[in-house]
Amino acid sequence: MRIVQLSDLHLSESPLYGIVDTLGALDLAMQRLLASPPPDLLLISGDLVSAGRRAEYRLLGERLDGLPFPVALLPGNHDDRAALRSMFPGQAWEAPPLCCQRILLGRGCLLLVDTVVPGEEWGDIGDVQIDWLDLACPREHPVLLVLHHPPFAVGIPGMDAIRCRGEARLARWLAHHDGVEALLCGHVHRFVCTTFATRPALTAPSPAHQIALQEGPLAFTLEPGGYLVHDWSPGERLLTHYVPSQRRCSEVYAE
Repeated sequence: MRIVQLSDLHLSESPLYGIVDTLGALDLAMQRLLASPPPDLLLISGDLVSAGRRAEYRLLGERLDGLPFPVALLPGNHDDRAALRSMFPGQAWEAPPLCCQRILLGRGCLLLVDTVVPGEEWGDIGDVQIDWLDLACPREHPVLLVLHHPPFAVGIPGMDAIRCRGEARLARWLAHHDGVEALLCGHVHRFVCTTFATRPALTAPSPAHQIALQEGPLAFTLEPGGYLVHDWSPGERLLTHYVPSQRRCSEVYAE
């Protein structure tokens, strides 16, 4: 099955920081996605909008309405849980306070874990997240775990300071759940691949601005945006492609 992962859209009614056209960036990504074979699921792994405002979610809804494939949303630290639930009531939200989702897809299951700490940029895996995972995790299906905040360092000090806390708690939980095959994350605005608790662990780029790969304070760049395409054979392997979303990158030439 094919899962397309978009992340960190940061949709805003005006250019972010005065120069980042997040709406235009999403439109470019969607143009390329819609010109490709349709996925089984479009996964958007957090920071859907810039400030958690209803007007921003309305912009997202306009772009998702009528898509010929299902969409699953997960909040990030720039999102507002109440507004997200209200604006997207058709999502398979679990009971409050978290905006988690359990999605059965073919022979597999996706567990979308809300790691948001309101008012903070960093995330957390606390008792409430572990309790939900205990209830939601199936024994009969292979699982992909989806979090906005990665529970591992990515080598960018500013991002590592605001990653997901509680990583030891999550690693202990994973030690008793062999069916979890990989972790898919956002937050970093870069494609990073590593391992966590022996599983493949990935972060998705943003279709808009990327976080600069440098020491010192956090900074962003206007490097090409993109998304990830996961071809998943549950119980066998996860194969991931990075896809740049710019239109000029989608042209194909014979060798």
